[in-house]
Parts: sequence; structure tokens; C-alpha cells
Amino acid sequence: MHTGNTAQTSRRPRKKILIAVVGVAILIVITGLTLLSVWLATRKDALDLIGIPVIEIDESRTSVVDKTDDYLGHPDLVLTQEGKLIAAYPAGHGKGEILIKESDDLGETWSARRSDLPRSFADSQETPTLYALDFNDGSQKLLLVSGCPSWNDDDEYYADGFNFSLSSDGGKTWSEFTNAYGAEWASSMPKQGDASYIGVDDASLPNFDTDGSVLPYDVIVAMSSLTRLKDENGNYLDKWMGTFHDYDFFNYTSILSFDENGTPIWSAPRKFLYDQRETELASNLCELEIFRTSDDDLILLGRSNSRTCNSMISVSSDEGKTWSKLKELPYSLTGDRHKAEYDAVSGKMIVSFRLYLPSIKPHALSAQNGLGGYWVAWVGEPSDLVDYALDANKDKSSALGDAMLVLGKTNDGASDCGYSGTVCKDGTFVLASYGKFRPGVSEPYIMQVKFKLADVMPS
Repeated sequence: MHTGNTAQTSRRPRKKILIAVVGVAILIVITGLTLLSVWLATRKDALDLIGIPVIEIDESRTSVVDKTDDYLGHPDLVLTQEGKLIAAYPAGHGKGEILIKESDDLGETWSARRSDLPRSFADSQETPTLYALDFNDGSQKLLLVSGCPSWNDDDEYYADGFNFSLSSDGGKTWSEFTNAYGAEWASSMPKQGDASYIGVDDASLPNFDTDGSVLPYDVIVAMSSLTRLKDENGNYLDKWMGTFHDYDFFNYTSILSFDENGTPIWSAPRKFLYDQRETELASNLCELEIFRTSDDDLILLGRSNSRTCNSMISVSSDEGKTWSKLKELPYSLTGDRHKAEYDAVSGKMIVSFRLYLPSIKPHALSAQNGLGGYWVAWVGEPSDLVDYALDANKDKSSALGDAMLVLGKTNDGASDCGYSGTVCKDGTFVLASYGKFRPGVSEPYIMQVKFKLADVMPS
């Protein structure tokens, strides 16, 4: 009989298997520990690279404006003459029904969503922007603008200029959308080569297709900024310079004015950075913010969508007719969708934006090549921005600004946050943005931050 030998033989394979399993387990543990050590040794946080003091706003200064189980994003804010705060945002990423909430106590409490909005608001093609237009006669109109870009080949939306709505009663009622520079306008325009285009500079010509027909403007982030203009004597005009960009990363201005009957008129879009096209295109410059300093300089801040350089700055001292050479900003102002607001009490400017630092891996093992995950606000002097833009001895390695305020941090480290509305009244800032700012939240919601600089900045 060979029973003993058979038992011995059967134990040998089991022993070999056990040794192999243990060996694989040890290898997995060693590999895991190695990867963990690499991750720990190489991980980076964008806030560590800013170069100016970083102050995290306490959560007690934040509150929820709107939150559901669905995606809410990209809000804007406006403050009316009567003191009403209005927030508008889409029910979706960019496109989606425009939702509006209101506050009569500067954001302490918010109304339910408005249910009496224009029917055309239900089919908005892009993020809304909101502005208060203060006229020389003391009156005010509110303006809501929504771009009409083409999205993708499978989408129902196509290039169709931009839509806008006006309110003349402090936001109680809004007009149905009116379209500007879309398909209907394009079809009414003469073809390329028509005599009406003789003498028109290239920057002011419309865009043509291969057959010479005029194309509707492919408007992205319609009126990312809207800046009231002045005359040569420094007096405010009832005119506003709006900006937008297209998929070729041309940046346009269109001047809003009103005729004697109060009818709004948008001037023909103009590629206003045409003489800096090489830099504009290389950086994929977009989502511009333009704001005025107390010395009447206009400051331009813009996102670099190519992610090959930092955000850009330029300055104009002639009401936007000409602009200084585009220049990269330091990390303290690098990101997306800058929104500036001046505080007359402290004399400081804050610029809210999505922090995103290009060409930096979060850690050595990451496939991502950029650092983000924060909604922030830069604090500083407007004059420091002008000096930086015009001083050839200052570059993106320079320290710029008094401090960076961290307004919100996403719970997944992703950069889908930070587009915001920003207002200031008597030294109190109210800002609203979107993001997954709290643990366990699976979809972005609308969050508000409210503070005075004196309460959050070190004395």
C-alpha cells in the first residue's frame, strides 16, 4: 500500500501554493507601501504654492442657497437699488433651466425659487450672468445674459449668438429672452465681399463660412464682464462694454446702449485683442473679467484654457480702446472665472475665482496635470495689479496681493467649483458659488459666503 506516500505527495502542492500566495501577498504589501510612500513624498497642495498668506474662511460664515440631489452650478449675483439680492444659476452644468432666488436681508435668508419667470428661461443654453445698470438719470435696469454656444455634434444646441432679458422694476418682472447676433441676424447679413464691408478693419468683420455667408456668433460665457464706460472728461456714460469668447478663443467686446425709447442696442462684436492674437490663442484666453480702478484704469484678468501658462492680465487707460501687453499672473491669481468687487470701506479689491495651477501633478502617480479643488478670493490693492501689469521687472514669480481667502474646498479635490457672483455693500461681501463643498455631497450645490474683510483679515 502507498497511502503514506500519497498523502505526502498531496501536501506538497498545497505547500507550494501557500508559499506562492504568501509571496504574492508580501509583494502586494511591499508595492502598496512603496506607492503610498511615493504618494506621501510627492503630493502637493495648491495652497502651499501661492506665495502670499492664505486664510481659510470659517464654515460658520457659509450657508446653503440651494441644494438638491441634482447638479446646480455657475451662479451670479446682483444687488438692486432697493437692497434686494438676486441669485441666478442653471439647473445643470452650464446649460439648463435658469433658476432664481432672492434675499431681502443680504443673504441671511433666501426665498423659494421663483416660479413666475419668463418661459424662455426654461431652455437656457449657458450660464447666466447678472448686472445692475445704473443710469445717469438715477434709474436702474437689471440685465440677465445667457450665451448660445454650440455644444457638440450630438447636441440640440448650436451657435446662436446670445440671449438677454431686462428688468426695469428691480427684478419683480423680467422680459422674455431677446436674441442678439444669432442665426436670424446672420441670415440677414450680406455675404463676404459686399461693398458694406469695404473699409471695415479685420477685427470688426463678422465671421464667414466657406461660401462667404455670415455665421452667427458662437458665444461662450456671454458678458463674462460688463463695464460701464466714461467719456473723455471722466463722466459716466449710459454705455457698457461687454465681453465674450468663442471656440477659436477670440475675445470680443460689444457695447450696450439704449435709444431714446429705451430699446437696448448691442454694437457689432469686435475682436478687441486682435493685435495680441498670438498670445491670446496660445493661452486660449477666455472668461475675461474687466473692472475699473479709482484712477480709471481698466484691468483685464483672464483664464488660460490651454493650461500651458498662468492666467493673464492686461491694462487699458483709454476705456478699452488699447490694451497693454498680455502678461502671466502669479499663482495667487491663477485660475478660472475671475470676478472682482471693490470695498470702499477698506479700500481693498477682492477677486473671486476657481484656483487652478497648470502643469503641476497633485502627486507623482497622478495622470492629472494641474492642481485645484478650491474656491478662493484674492485680496489686494487695485493699484498693485496695474503696477504689476506695467512693470517689466515683475513676473509671475513675484508676490502679488495681501492674502488669499479660501472660501470653499471640494470634497473630491476636483476643480468643478468657483464660478461665483460677488457683491459688496457697506463693507460686507456676499459671494455665491457652486461645488461639492461638504463631506458626503455627491452633486454640486449653491453655497454663500458672507464676511467683512476686517473680520477675516489679520489686523
